[in-house]
Amino acid sequence: MDGDPAAVEKAEEIERNLIQQRLSSMTLFELYYGVSRSDRSEQERRQVESVLASKPVHPADTAVMRKAGTLSGRLANEGSPVDDGDVVIAATADVVGEPVLTRNVADFDRLGVDIESY
Repeated sequence: MDGDPAAVEKAEEIERNLIQQRLSSMTLFELYYGVSRSDRSEQERRQVESVLASKPVHPADTAVMRKAGTLSGRLANEGSPVDDGDVVIAATADVVGEPVLTRNVADFDRLGVDIESY
C-alpha cells in the first residue's frame, strides 16, 4: 500500500468489518516480485508474509486460466489489451464471485468484474 492513506484506511475498514479476503495467485506473484526488487526486501518480505498469513490464495487453476485467456483474447481483438497479470486477477475474481479491490478501475472495468476501490 506504500503508505497510501486511502489504501490503509480501506484495509483497516475491511479488517474491522471482518470481511474475508482472498488473493489471486497472481497477486501473490506481484507481491513477491515487489519484495525481491526492494532495497529493504527482508523487512518487506516479513511484512508481506505477516499480512498473507490470514488470507487464502486462490490458484490460477484451469477455470481461472480459461477465463483469463478468453478475456485477454477478446480485449486484444478489440484493440484494447490489458496487462496479463490484471487479466488473471480479474478472472480469479470472476471465478470465485468476489470483487477486485483496486485503484486501477479503468482496466478492471473493461474486464467486466465487480470493483471496489479506495
